[in-house]
Amino acid sequence: MTTFAAETWYLGLRAWRRFYRVPANPFSIVLYPLIQLFVFSQLFKDIVQLPGFGASGGGDGSYLAYLAPGQITFTVFFAVSWSGSNLLYDYRNGMLDKLRATPVGRYAILAGELVPLFIECMIMAGAILVLSLLLGARIETGIPGAIGILLLSGAFGVAWAGTSFVPALLTKNEQATGTLSILFFPIAFMSTAFVPVALMPDWLRVVNDWNPITFVIEAMRALMTVGFDWGAIGRALVAIAALGLVLHSITLWAFRRLTA
Repeated sequence: MTTFAAETWYLGLRAWRRFYRVPANPFSIVLYPLIQLFVFSQLFKDIVQLPGFGASGGGDGSYLAYLAPGQITFTVFFAVSWSGSNLLYDYRNGMLDKLRATPVGRYAILAGELVPLFIECMIMAGAILVLSLLLGARIETGIPGAIGILLLSGAFGVAWAGTSFVPALLTKNEQATGTLSILFFPIAFMSTAFVPVALMPDWLRVVNDWNPITFVIEAMRALMTVGFDWGAIGRALVAIAALGLVLHSITLWAFRRLTA
């Protein structure tokens, strides 16, 4: 385990430097959710007055506070959507073969991509929280709650990364990877990112009941607007763990297939 941790650390440091060498990377990831947060929070701020919205708008009845956790998940989606392409770059330029020729463990190669992704998702989520605070939202749980939101976003990003890794490893095509990753975006729109369950049509409520994104959003929203709802946090952690188990099991299979 010590060797695996060391290999993951150095490979993760390499992936981290590769990402931030291109200044447009963090900017392009966070731009769209920031715009959505700013525009939607102002355009639909009176939606909290609709019957059925209830206290879902946050502790102060603010749609901004309701919207922010959903936009954090969108940020994670953008951060993850092209993460699988990094493996393809290493595959095409021969770096992956060089790593395989060394004693470095194969799983450490994948883990090295996930460590910086965890940090990136936390940083991007932090940008959304900062804008929310500047626009007037409050985090009812204070700094501990903010840290909890960032940790949940990072963990969700690691679990969700399989939606980019699997297409990349199977298709070996960057364009196909980005396109297939974007196809998962409707799952976010079918969650409680924009409106509570009470305002959804019946068929969408059924989908929402099984939507893992909703569990993550509701845990973040509780930390931001209500308090430490350990039930919601526990459901989010279970959803993240289940999602990660399924997606990364397929990722490992696809990676072994590529490097066989």
